[in-house]
Amino acid sequence: MMKRLLTFIGACAALLFTLLGCKEDNKLMFDDSDPKVYIDKRYAGTRVDSVNYSFAFQSKDILTDTVQIPLRIIGLPRNIDRPVAIALTAGSTAKEGYHFKLEHAVIPANASDGLVDVIFFRRAGLKDSVVTAELKVIANADFKPGYNDKAVSAVLDRLTWRFTLTDKLEKPSIWDSYWKNLFGDYSNTKILFLTQLLDYTNWNQGGLFPQDSNRMLAQARLGIYEYEKANGPMFDENGNRVIIP
Repeated sequence: MMKRLLTFIGACAALLFTLLGCKEDNKLMFDDSDPKVYIDKRYAGTRVDSVNYSFAFQSKDILTDTVQIPLRIIGLPRNIDRPVAIALTAGSTAKEGYHFKLEHAVIPANASDGLVDVIFFRRAGLKDSVVTAELKVIANADFKPGYNDKAVSAVLDRLTWRFTLTDKLEKPSIWDSYWKNLFGDYSNTKILFLTQLLDYTNWNQGGLFPQDSNRMLAQARLGIYEYEKANGPMFDENGNRVIIP
């Protein structure tokens, strides 16, 4: 009899905890009165919080290019598109509508993530200048700003994204943290050589599959070997020999 009583009490306790847990889960799931949005910087290697972009790596007929800012919400998806407000901060020298524009700054219906297109324009003045911009997530009718801390390996907080734009050769923002492991120290001469040899221009984006990065490295090593066999050592703009380790 005692054993049956204890079993009954245990079952009742388990049911009570289950009901309480469901109540708490429902509260977490449906309490969406204060939705927020922030820039998704979970993947430091592939989703950096700034870009140094140069049209110098592109052929002359390329007049626009696009990079993306990943967004993520705090709250539940909804069945409508929700705009996200992103403002150009004071001190920026890039002009919105002339040097760049933002498109698709929304969290799509039934989604928790979005991608804002930052479209760059190739302007004549960028041949001998660099413009900069700092973009900030701000409040609107649909979202308040979300996390304002720094993600792992990020320089900026999770509401801020920066870029530089030019038509001159500029060191990619992720060279030291990503490409240096493959191709060694940066130089303008080296990156132009690699751009032409590999037919690759997306130097501000990492996250390649190992087989792709290994193929690029093998191709680069063979390319510098063939160059030196035909021309002797290649020297960069600083007088240093160009080496692919």
